[in-house]
Amino acid sequence: MTDVWLIRTDILLPRSPALLDPEERARAARHPEGPQRHRFVTAHAVARLLTAEAAGLPPERIRWRRGPHGRPEPEGLQAELSVNLSTAGPWALFAVRHRDGGEDGERNGAIGVDLEPVPTDRAAARLAARYYPEAESVCDAEEFTLRWTRKEAYTKAHGGRLADGLRTHAGPPGDPSEPPGPHRMHGPLGPCTVHDLPAPPGYRAAVARTGTHPFRPRLRPYPDPRPRPEPDAVRPAADRRPRP
Repeated sequence: MTDVWLIRTDILLPRSPALLDPEERARAARHPEGPQRHRFVTAHAVARLLTAEAAGLPPERIRWRRGPHGRPEPEGLQAELSVNLSTAGPWALFAVRHRDGGEDGERNGAIGVDLEPVPTDRAAARLAARYYPEAESVCDAEEFTLRWTRKEAYTKAHGGRLADGLRTHAGPPGDPSEPPGPHRMHGPLGPCTVHDLPAPPGYRAAVARTGTHPFRPRLRPYPDPRPRPEPDAVRPAADRRPRP
């Protein structure tokens, strides 16, 4: 099973800074004090919690290693889990796939996710003309962003260079009334299967898995209202009023 969580990174998560490792804390410190740093910390703390839950380990046991192009994987767990994180504004997308054959009988597929804000039509046209194949270079902002999320999820699944992913055709532009996938992508990094995902207003999202076997992603909210969190475990960051 491939689980994908849509995370609200403006939530107040107890002990979130303490959950990060030294490298993550150093990266957080490079962000300005305020919402940007808070969102970084929350996204990476939740990613650690969800990885630990999937691995059946305490969060402090999770260590990250990076591939040639910076893709993080849980050290010592690469044969068991594939994970990936994408952040955008007050949101993050995090995916976990157990490498146990799962629903498609193939063990080795790796996953990638991407979440992007929809830019202006002018910015989309400029970026498409610069990075996309000629057949995809004329598109509006929605179509541009849909293709970008597929291309970046494809790139992250393979752990490759974004330049190679952007040159890969992203399949049909899609229609909100049609199923969100799967779409097949074949490029210099290899084959991939991609699904479009529901996203917050003004954003587009996708999840990809290496190979051509089908898979069924399950999108979940974080924090998940089912079951309800313990009192005070997760509250909106703005809700800091003292309790009577």
